[in-house]
Amino acid sequence: MEDKTKTEIIILTLGILIGAGLYLSNSVFLTYMSANKEKSDTAEGLYLDVVSIEDYLLDADREFLANPGDKYIFVQGTPLYPDNGLYFAYQRDIPRMDRTIAQDTLTFYNHLMTAERGRNMIFEIQRQGDLQELTSAERRRQQILTRSVAHEVNMSVSLIPALKQELNAAA
Repeated sequence: MEDKTKTEIIILTLGILIGAGLYLSNSVFLTYMSANKEKSDTAEGLYLDVVSIEDYLLDADREFLANPGDKYIFVQGTPLYPDNGLYFAYQRDIPRMDRTIAQDTLTFYNHLMTAERGRNMIFEIQRQGDLQELTSAERRRQQILTRSVAHEVNMSVSLIPALKQELNAAA
């Protein structure tokens, strides 16, 4: 083979290798950027979700603090967190976020969902009471559930400032 042909083959091979390397590095970069964009969008969505329910939770927490004791029963038809909240849309994406943010987000929503289940049980007992008079055991169950809901709402409210800061920084 001639020297000129060998040189052309080497140049062609180097061109192919350089092109493939640039393509691969560009693909890795775009994948990385896409993953970061998804995490950022998730953080922003969750931040907006927390902000949208913050005042409502603060009001509920104030109501619980203003009514301490076993006699108060929290009967509310409006959910503490809606069934179509953004948390349910982002539930699968949360574990992909930074570990601390994911853990704090899941902890916040876990307390909130526990409070919502309790609120719903109290409300269902009250609806039964609309049809027939509640027994003392049912009233006692409502009181116990109210204390549980109060605790869970208070835990959620206490997590809001740090969670908002973390989500805002990640957005």
